[in-house]
Parts: sequence; structure tokens; C-alpha cells
Amino acid sequence: MKKILNLVMPFDIERIIQAKKNDPISNVLMGSLLLNNQPHSVYFKFYSLQEGNRGLLNEILGYLYGTISNIPQPEFAGVALVPTKMLRPFYPLLTKEMQGCVDQEETLPAFFTTAATSTHYGFHTINDWLRNQIIKWKDFNKAVVFDEVIANTDRYPRNLIHTGDNLFCMIDNGFLATEDSSNPNWNYSSLQPQLNYSNQLASINQNEIESDVRKGNRFISVAEDYFLSHQHLLPEMKFWIDNFATNNKKDWQSFLDFLQWRTDNVNELISNRYGLLG
Repeated sequence: MKKILNLVMPFDIERIIQAKKNDPISNVLMGSLLLNNQPHSVYFKFYSLQEGNRGLLNEILGYLYGTISNIPQPEFAGVALVPTKMLRPFYPLLTKEMQGCVDQEETLPAFFTTAATSTHYGFHTINDWLRNQIIKWKDFNKAVVFDEVIANTDRYPRNLIHTGDNLFCMIDNGFLATEDSSNPNWNYSSLQPQLNYSNQLASINQNEIESDVRKGNRFISVAEDYFLSHQHLLPEMKFWIDNFATNNKKDWQSFLDFLQWRTDNVNELISNRYGLLG
């Protein structure tokens, strides 16, 4: 099976050079690794190995879904098995959960993406200038629909990379199907496929869409043509689940079913969010 995401072994991790912490609960570090014997600067995002933690696989499944929706996201990504001795210099900057993992493990998996060289905002509030930049972004409608499908509740400005005038790259799919901003760990028994979870991008122009049916129809059009077939991704999704799930794998089948329903019914989800006729 040819995979979209890369799996990088410990001997191909070159170095960790600095922490890139933009909130109290994240464990993001910058460094470099080898892919096909070529060095690349990347961001490493670590999640606790505690049973039931969903963050790492949320990132994986979100990125894979992004590849079929043609949204702008980092050029490449994957999972790196990072030697914990490389994390020791940054130990005080890690969360207590992650410090515990460093103490107990020789390697830790991290979701990594290409390091972006553009503007990365470190705040939640959208000012008027940034709001206009986002609304005029050519992929804005597509990005709203993408977050609706995967139930990303955390697409604040800090999870958009500003790559140019009215241009953005989407990062961070760690928080899916949860309204708890301090915990990425959805519970399989509380997954609600028909629910309009918080969609930060959709809220930017909620009032405008609700008052202008023409703008609403553009979202419906995007929703109708949104996803290409994603069945070819299932073997890779199951590969990552089999190798990195820290809990009952049946939970993840429930999550795949959740994504399947939302993919098949995205028109309905968008119509309900904006009060439109689907």
C-alpha cells in the first residue's frame, strides 16, 4: 500500500531546535528530519500516549481528509518516532502528561508537518482586517465545509497560516467532535453525526449568509461537489489506527462511520447551520 503520510524512524530525526508553544496545552517543537535522505524543517506535535487520547489520530485522519478535499494544508506530513532524549532540553515547556511520557518511553510518536515560513497568529480573536482577509480567501467556502465534515471545533486564527494576501494554509486537526477546548478526546458514545459542532470559520460570516440566500447557495454548491471518493483512503486510515490507537479500535470504527455519514450528508449539515433549504 502506497501511503500519503510518511512514517519516520528514530534514526532519521536530525534534531529538535526550539519549542513553538502558542497555548498552555500544546506540545509543539520545531526541528528537522530526513525524508528520502533529504533534510526537511518540520513542526513536531506530540500527544500523550495515555489510553483514550485521540489527538494523534485526529491529526492523521484530518490531514488525509484534507488531501481529497483539495484544501490548502502543509505540503507533506506524517508520524515521526522521536527519541525522548531529544526532548529533554525542552522538558520544562512540556505539559505534565507529556513529561510523564518522556520519563517512561524511549521514543514518542509525533505528528509532523512542513515548517511554514509565513505569518502564524497566536490569538483567538479575529480583528476586522484579518476577518476581511479570511472572507476574501478563495478557499474560504471550501475550508468551512471541510471543518463541518470533520467536526473541527478549533480552527481559530492560530490554526491558520497566513501565506499571502487573502491566502491561508490550514493546520491542526487535533480537536475533532469535541466542544471541550482543553481536551481533544471525543467519546465514541457521544459522537453525533447530525450535530452542527462549533465551526469557527463558519461563524465569521454567519449573519451575512443567513441574510443573503445567494451567498448561502454558494456554500450549498461547494457542499454538493465537495469530497471526491475517499474509499481509497480507508486502508491507510486503518493502518494508522491499527498502529497508533491507544484504546479500543472499535471506537475508531465508530469515528470512521461518523465521518462517513457527515461526508455523505454534508449538504444537510451546511443547510442546517445556515438555515438554508438544502
